[in-house]
Amino acid sequence: MKNLKNIFTMALVTTCMSACTGFLDIEPETTLTGKNFYKSPDDIRSALYSTYSSLRDNGLYSASIYLFGDVRSDVAFPNQTNYYANTFRHEIEKFTISANNSGNQNYWAHHYKGIIRANTVIEKGKELFGNDEAVQKYIAEAEVLRALFYFNLVRAYGGVPIIMDIPQEYTDSRGHLRASTEEVYIRILTDLTTAIESNNLYRSTNNGEKTPTGRVNKYAAEALLGKVLLSMPNDITEAAYPNVEAWKDISANPNITVFYPETTTTQYEAAKYYLEDVINNGGYELYPNFSELFKPTNKHSSESIWEVEYKTGQAEGLGSPFYTLFSPASYAPRNKANSNGYIPSPISNQGNGACAPTGYFMDMAKKWDSMYPDYQYEVRKFDDVIYTDTRISNGNIKLDTDGVSYLPVNENKDYTQNVAYPYDPYTGTSFRTSVKGFSADDQWMCGKYMGSSEYKVNDSDDNWYILRFADVLLLLAEAEAHISDGVLSQSVLNNTINLVRERAGIVPYLASGDSNKEWVLDTPEKVYQAIYDERTLELAFEGHRWFDLVRSGKAVEVMNQHFTNFYNAYTSNSSPNVNNYYMKSEKFEIDQYCTLFPIPSQEIRSNPKLTQNYGAR
Repeated sequence: MKNLKNIFTMALVTTCMSACTGFLDIEPETTLTGKNFYKSPDDIRSALYSTYSSLRDNGLYSASIYLFGDVRSDVAFPNQTNYYANTFRHEIEKFTISANNSGNQNYWAHHYKGIIRANTVIEKGKELFGNDEAVQKYIAEAEVLRALFYFNLVRAYGGVPIIMDIPQEYTDSRGHLRASTEEVYIRILTDLTTAIESNNLYRSTNNGEKTPTGRVNKYAAEALLGKVLLSMPNDITEAAYPNVEAWKDISANPNITVFYPETTTTQYEAAKYYLEDVINNGGYELYPNFSELFKPTNKHSSESIWEVEYKTGQAEGLGSPFYTLFSPASYAPRNKANSNGYIPSPISNQGNGACAPTGYFMDMAKKWDSMYPDYQYEVRKFDDVIYTDTRISNGNIKLDTDGVSYLPVNENKDYTQNVAYPYDPYTGTSFRTSVKGFSADDQWMCGKYMGSSEYKVNDSDDNWYILRFADVLLLLAEAEAHISDGVLSQSVLNNTINLVRERAGIVPYLASGDSNKEWVLDTPEKVYQAIYDERTLELAFEGHRWFDLVRSGKAVEVMNQHFTNFYNAYTSNSSPNVNNYYMKSEKFEIDQYCTLFPIPSQEIRSNPKLTQNYGAR
């Protein structure tokens, strides 16, 4: 079986290397392209660190993954009132991407910049120091990084050019054909399985060292591989988007199945194989407190599998931009108290309004909290139990004067308790309210990235999770559901999705019981909906939602309903802040072709052989 895999891999590499000589209009990194630079294994290590630094590029995790994963979806929108300052973000949200959209261009170009850097580590490492154990480790890590870069690209664009060499001039970007979606997935699977099977990654069988901060290990590679396997086009995507070539079922093709572990026959069984190894042997666990999970002081916790590393206060500008980006437009919190004594986490300039929670997401996030929608009218109980979702507040409740019932606690002096604020609105993590008195009162914002950026713009200490344990648990629940035709036993529920819900403090799902109860998952439809809903609640503003919708086959249906609801809500002026929202008088509709992003026009102009995604916008 491995020999067959090698034949497919070598055929693909030969095809790509013959067609891919030079790529993209990116200025060369002198430390990577100098012919005499690589004089020792330490130089290969430096090239690896440069590859890791690509994760912080604007086209990857610093300024694009939230656009492609959240703003593109139904959970977030750019609330910048100055429309033209945010045009490229609004285009991505409205599926009206123009020829010169900078977010789309950066996503493409910066991913390829990372790929070329990874190629440098792999090719120069093998050529010059192939027998050095440290270099073998660097090569394995670069293979995982390259797989991630290609995975992000193929999910966005479908088939893309595969480049396997090290271009001497980045300006030579002509002559590259797009590989098929299947060929890109073969490249990804090859890199990940090669890295894992090499035993050169940290925490592999022959490598017991502690994983250095920010570096990938065997379990990060396996977690990514599990997600890749679940995301491959299959019968679901083909049925949902039948006219889009990129979503044709490839999951049973022989040159794909050759990568499945010998004990498995489907993409779901293969995904389960790797995800279970992460869960059972990786040593990870859910961090006890959801809100604490996102504080800079708790980086690299027991839940963390792979993070993009940021550090505030460095001359090189290594701080993260998320607090500034995700804060409301014009929000200017300073390290001083407002009139009621509240001191917000400061921003040196002001918020960007790039990514705010939609009303839909906030309503959805309140679904399992007993104090919503109106605690004054009724405190909802689930099987006679009161639950509070600690992802959206501190969940504080108190005994009512009758000595029997409970009420929420909100002692906030800026926003007094009412139906909208049953709890202290400064305590939410998935969403919270801006601190009053700093130019953007009563604005909802994501509360996951709140590290101080007091002295320099975009200089917080917040890391970004590429993979964390909750994500893996929910991926395993998804794989199990597909394996068992949409049926999950109570044991599987308790060992996957219910662990996430238990940490949040909400009612566990049941495999059987009263069908009228939403937390009883007794049909395949309810099972799949529960999994994707929980991923939304748990992973919002971490770059996952749009890709989850596409994978589920529900992207078109969900987004058109979202646009309809947005239009109806804002034209009826049902929210106090609607007058500043650009989309209130427009109604948008998408089709199956919108499940792919358009190839950036700059790339089409510089390379006439690149074909555009039909109908993508």
